[in-house]
Amino acid sequence: LEAGGKDYDAILIVYNSFVNAAVYKQAYKVITPLKAETIEGDDVLGNYEFEPDDKAEGLEDLYEYLLASQLYHSFMDGACSEQSSRMTAMENASKNAGE
Repeated sequence: LEAGGKDYDAILIVYNSFVNAAVYKQAYKVITPLKAETIEGDDVLGNYEFEPDDKAEGLEDLYEYLLASQLYHSFMDGACSEQSSRMTAMENASKNAGE
């Protein structure tokens, strides 16, 4: 998070995504750094004012927040699918022990 997109082109997050109590799937997200200008040279945030006036610094802060929130979402989704998988495994084990 400290680098702010200066040392890498993109971040790939791979995690287990919760679907329902019986199913989870593997998912991935590609997060690329935010840029102040498009390839054509247009200003991305031309209609917004920044305090201080440095848009690059504002975009770095936004990128750090974006990355942290996407990591948190991935961790929580993975934890949810893990708990669901454990619940299903314990239910099946209890059912098999009763037989």
